[in-house]
Amino acid sequence: MLPETTHRYKVGVRLPDWLSGYAYRLFEGLVDFQRTGVTIELHFDQPSGGDLPHDPIDKSWKGDGLLVYRYTKEEARAWRKAGIKVINLSTEYPGAAPEIPRVIVDNQAVGRAGFDHLQSLGLRDFAYVHESNRQYSKERMEAFEEQVVSNGMNFYRIDVPASSFPIKTRPKQVMKCLQALKDLPTPCGLLSKDDIAGVSAIRVMKSLGIKCPEQMAIIGVSNDVVFCHTTYPPLTSIPYPGRKIGYAAAELLYKLMEGEEVSGDYTLKVAPGTVVARESTRYVILPDPVVTAALEYIRTSPLQTNITVEELCRKAGVSREGLRQKFQATLGRSPKQELERVRCYQIVEILRNSTETLSELSEICGFSGPDHLCRFVKRLTGKTPGEIRRG
Repeated sequence: MLPETTHRYKVGVRLPDWLSGYAYRLFEGLVDFQRTGVTIELHFDQPSGGDLPHDPIDKSWKGDGLLVYRYTKEEARAWRKAGIKVINLSTEYPGAAPEIPRVIVDNQAVGRAGFDHLQSLGLRDFAYVHESNRQYSKERMEAFEEQVVSNGMNFYRIDVPASSFPIKTRPKQVMKCLQALKDLPTPCGLLSKDDIAGVSAIRVMKSLGIKCPEQMAIIGVSNDVVFCHTTYPPLTSIPYPGRKIGYAAAELLYKLMEGEEVSGDYTLKVAPGTVVARESTRYVILPDPVVTAALEYIRTSPLQTNITVEELCRKAGVSREGLRQKFQATLGRSPKQELERVRCYQIVEILRNSTETLSELSEICGFSGPDHLCRFVKRLTGKTPGEIRRG
């Protein structure tokens, strides 16, 4: 329960221009919190084509609280001296350690989500497009790599230190770094550090004659509608949970302005949204055409279908033992294991991103009842549906 107050707090919001493609989601969360009855007045230096006066948020800004996407050490000192409470919305911070509390996307969860989605395509080789000067990229890559290696698969890394390149020459230098795509094995699954890097990678694939997604499937991060849909093929992406981050950041800032205290290195991590699948990961051509067709059938079948191995054999036109051998050689697991893995992945995503009861979910997923569903999930994940839903 939040404390009541009669004071109207002046809260500034500062976001970089390049964040504008999905920044509106942050504002949805801020407004959601504002509508709970708290007395917050939001200030944002919104571009208006000159119709409104410029009102920058910098070290001289006056108010009660700030929500900023990155800051300098000089700004942090000035805001602290002025008694302004601040929340950082970025993983990045100046210096050796954070001085300002952060509310950010869970980058480790991003890396794991990228692997889970790409693995569902039947791939054995994976690569990460890395921004070596950014902590958020490092956290995503390390989680992605850990999943790849722990599952006995092959990991590759492409370094693209884009932020260190001069603006004028940056596009050319980024494209030059991405020429390393030609050295990757195919088929291969790529996780790029964000949607912008994903767009760049797809453009370089075209110039190299690499087919996307048939030879290289790729996922971005942020789910920026403009970037994802103005490239071809349209980019699959892991959504930035802006609305949830906006709400959580506003709530924490409000508590700080009301007198609560947290340490400067406090970090609240918010889980990313469910992968939004588009054409860049729709279809991968594996070495065995029978396995390729079987996986496509599994992925495109409704969840409640509950495909059996026998049905998969009929669709593939091979015997049960023949299909097992092909799956084992290509994927390192049996058809039954793959069917259960994909089904469990879909169920977990629903648990994390919906409010359906277990009875409703068991019906949606083709189980005989909640108990059957719970036993299935527990057997494959080691967790109950309730534990998964609670994070």
